[in-house]
Amino acid sequence: MAKNKEKKNKTEKKRKNKKIDTTKSIFAKEETKIIKCLVIVLIIFGFMYLITMLILNHSQDSMYQKKKEKTFIQYDEILVGTTFQKKDNEYLVLFYNVDLDKKSTYGTMISDYEAKEEKIPIYYVDLGNAMNKCCLSNEANENATNANELKINDTTLIKFSNHSIEEYIVGEEEISNYLNK
Repeated sequence: MAKNKEKKNKTEKKRKNKKIDTTKSIFAKEETKIIKCLVIVLIIFGFMYLITMLILNHSQDSMYQKKKEKTFIQYDEILVGTTFQKKDNEYLVLFYNVDLDKKSTYGTMISDYEAKEEKIPIYYVDLGNAMNKCCLSNEANENATNANELKINDTTLIKFSNHSIEEYIVGEEEISNYLNK
């Protein structure tokens, strides 16, 4: 009987050891699965972090580049409402639709005129601008005394002297002749 008990104890110990071994191996497998999942999650987060940093750095770089560009303010284009209010005693204002001037005929005329040594300041009003549509009319008003009375029906060059109209020139050829004298 003692031998039977010893055999039973040995077999029970073997069973317990097998259970412990299988439990250990199950836990080891579970631990490796958990570790693998954590590593994968960390890799995904790291990848997302890198992408986010690249995007943010790129957008910040482009923001800084935009800020570094010099700001250019042009004073040549004016609105109809300011045509009688310029600080100069004598000046010219060319009224034309910039969008319709495909060959930039008037832009070239202005540039050529500004290249002259003796000249008076020249400004232009873009008749294509919605804020300047108020002066467009079928009939021209050459005797306007303020911007509200000003009526333009074609490309026009007006010479102002002491904030009133001195000369009123209509048409491409006449304007070209006037600016080239």
